[in-house]
Amino acid sequence: MVHLSKKDRHIYNKLTNFELQHNINNNNTISADDILGDLNTKQRPHLFLDFYSLDGIHKALEEYGIFKTLKKRGFDNIILAIDTQDPYSHKFRAYFNEKDPDKLLCEAYFRKKNYVAKPTFPSTIHGENFLFIVVDWMTLQDPTQSFTSHRKALPGQKYPGLRIGRKVLVIMINMCLRLRADGLLNIPEHYHNAAFYGRFFKYFNPYTEGFFQAIRRDLGHLGIYQLTWAIDLECLVEHRTGKCWKWFTDEQILPVSMKMEKYFNSKEYLNTVEEASNSVSFRIDEEKFREIGEQYIRDSQTN
Repeated sequence: MVHLSKKDRHIYNKLTNFELQHNINNNNTISADDILGDLNTKQRPHLFLDFYSLDGIHKALEEYGIFKTLKKRGFDNIILAIDTQDPYSHKFRAYFNEKDPDKLLCEAYFRKKNYVAKPTFPSTIHGENFLFIVVDWMTLQDPTQSFTSHRKALPGQKYPGLRIGRKVLVIMINMCLRLRADGLLNIPEHYHNAAFYGRFFKYFNPYTEGFFQAIRRDLGHLGIYQLTWAIDLECLVEHRTGKCWKWFTDEQILPVSMKMEKYFNSKEYLNTVEEASNSVSFRIDEEKFREIGEQYIRDSQTN
């Protein structure tokens, strides 16, 4: 779990429910019942994740220094937009200057999920219900920049990143605290996504976590660019069997509640992770990667 700084905790405590749910142009956005009620169950379809107003999100991003950071990068006029029409996927977007796809800085899809825990080993949390904030999609990009030989495109990237991922993660952790969620959940689409999140998240399935750690152990020296492209192009091979390993899509979780954090720190979880990691050994099929990698990467970055 990420430990929040004193400054981050101060901002969290400073922001009130009223500020985060209030709309400047609508003084009747919330009621006393909204403020004091059960944040997990009350449905407020006009609010992002049934809690945040657009003005409230603006206030939070301002307090956490996101706008200040973006201004230093040359982005002055930030325009925020939320879409809560689909109750199963609330969308957030941030543009600069105008609402135009070519001016998009951030796009994120969130939802709340009730998650019934089914560990692969005997555990006290088996069958218990947890609430997670699911990050189904997130991109943080700088459309004014181009990739260079020193900063190359990774799978799925259209533009270079904004390099504010750590700040955004802190905000998402505070979202969990505010909404009384047990943690954040995501399913990384590519290895580099998992590598970034893996500094703070763990795969709920200890076998998946063990395999992921084995990849980093055996191939981390290659660097994120070469390794993520090699895995994306199915050039990852389990050394002992010689079989190609496709990228595994599984649930990564950043625990916020004590009960969920205790699960990841349990001896049963840690021992299973170690056993899984020791059971495999990985290498890259360099010949295959040479044959298809260079042209494929070049084509993907020019399309």
